[in-house]
Amino acid sequence: MGGGVAAPRERPSVSRANGDLAGVNRAWRRKIVSHAAGLRPHVDPSHDHLRGSDAAAVTLVEYGDYQSPACIAAAGEVAQMRKRFGGELRFVFRHFPLGDAHALALHAAEAAEAAGAQGRFWEMHDLIYRRDQGLEPALLRRLADRLELDLERFDSELASETHLRHVMEDFQSGADSGVNGTPTFFINEERLDWDFETSTLAQAIERASRAD
Repeated sequence: MGGGVAAPRERPSVSRANGDLAGVNRAWRRKIVSHAAGLRPHVDPSHDHLRGSDAAAVTLVEYGDYQSPACIAAAGEVAQMRKRFGGELRFVFRHFPLGDAHALALHAAEAAEAAGAQGRFWEMHDLIYRRDQGLEPALLRRLADRLELDLERFDSELASETHLRHVMEDFQSGADSGVNGTPTFFINEERLDWDFETSTLAQAIERASRAD
């Protein structure tokens, strides 16, 4: 993994009270070009959600949206890659909710972070992508109950937007990295500029593994 020390993160002051996520999304998507330089900032274990060993030869970063049909499909592809490459692959998920297109994506991202605050981010992440009944708040709460989370804490953190800052920091990092749609993947901090498929994603991971 190329990298070094993670760059300091700016903390955008965005909330439903003082900002319009859909407007922010539209503005970024108009101005972002896909050839922007690699991942910004570097993967940061103190902030990012990681699956796999820090010693893995390849780090795959996904910017995803929980309401995006393409991201739902990509979740299956990523699962295959993790099974196929095992300890050679580390996976990182960053939120990029496209609020102008997907009205429920932001709340789902916050729900995943609320689960993460109780040590169950990946379990909630997987359940959200496997769900077949939508992303309405009541359904997300049922997922939290299934995970045996502290529901009072879960509800309180969502109501107070405790995790909105984290989601928007991810969104900002995607904007800085040239992300203008989901899913967008980076392998060892270099953006993959093609539609994901099992074969092409596997080939890209294999090339990165051999390069190291």
